Amino acid sequence: MLTLNKLKEMKPGIFATGQGKIIHPWFNNAKNIDKNKETIVNWVAVRGGIHDWAIYHSMNANLEPANYFDGSTHLEASNERISRAGAKLRPENKIREFVPCDDKAFSMYKQ
Repeated sequence: MLTLNKLKEMKPGIFATGQGKIIHPWFNNAKNIDKNKETIVNWVAVRGGIHDWAIYHSMNANLEPANYFDGSTHLEASNERISRAGAKLRPENKIREFVPCDDKAFSMYKQ
């Protein structure tokens, strides 16, 4: 469980990685598929310079050259590349699923 104290103690940089499923509304709309369909992404959690943090995922045009993300190239991106060029994860339920955290740590999430 990520707490504010743990967040303050860690150094800036990637502190967790994983693979999960997210709903990507733009992708689903562009492909004219079920708006609730989940897509597999790789993700990284990054601690910032002032004990803030964010999760970035691989489903981003910067990581997938195919039109409308038809490919799976984004799943081959390195964790470092995802942290620099990935899309920020925004739904609270997915943030807390990927990195379980208390309310104080969640309040430091960079929206």
